Amino acid sequence: MTARTALLIGAAGGILSEVAQGLAKEGHPLVLFDRNEETVSRLADELAELTKVEFVVGDITDISAAERQLADIVERHAPSVLVNGVGGDTRVIGYADLTRDHFEQTHLENVISTWIAVKVCAPRMVEDGYGRIVNFASAGGRTYSHFNNAAYVGAKAAVIGMTKQLGHELAGTGVVANVVAHGPIATARVAGAFERRDDAAKKAVLAALPMGRYGTVAEAVGSVLHLCSESAGYSTGSVIDINGGLYM
Repeated sequence: MTARTALLIGAAGGILSEVAQGLAKEGHPLVLFDRNEETVSRLADELAELTKVEFVVGDITDISAAERQLADIVERHAPSVLVNGVGGDTRVIGYADLTRDHFEQTHLENVISTWIAVKVCAPRMVEDGYGRIVNFASAGGRTYSHFNNAAYVGAKAAVIGMTKQLGHELAGTGVVANVVAHGPIATARVAGAFERRDDAAKKAVLAALPMGRYGTVAEAVGSVLHLCSESAGYSTGSVIDINGGLYM
């Protein structure tokens, strides 16, 4: 295995911080991009014992500023692995109560932020003849959702479609682009939203899950690490479903 620099967008998130741990244990140098300085700096300190790591504080939804920061990262580090883990929504909102702002904000957080990272990073990967791009979608983007809303589901479906097109355009360059579509995973944020529900709502949520439980963060990470690896070189435009049977 060749140690390759990985850029993680939204690195301090519940799933992506564990992905960072896994990549660090494999010896990959890391660049951690997140808007939460306290959390991402703490993560970088933890991982510094395992690998070379740098953190960058930035908001990927501030597109013009993020583009400048990402260009600097590419210039200095030429990352071969890009994981886009920004975007999430635990709000259950009926279609009649959604506003245009809901759609614009979730599209910015999930679709445009993913696109700008790929736009900046992929050309250098193509130049180097190697790249692994992993975008985060959702089981909701594959079908419908008990746990979110139409704006979020639409945005995650767009991430899937966009990634398939990226995979097509990059095919043959040595760069592959794939999607991980997680179902409900018990990150701190999602578990907190679950605990705020009343008992009847909790039972209804669990009843909607074929396995009767949320997935663990550890269960969410393995497929991401595979798609970051050299062995994923013949997979592109694919969607890996990690949802406990919610969508088959």
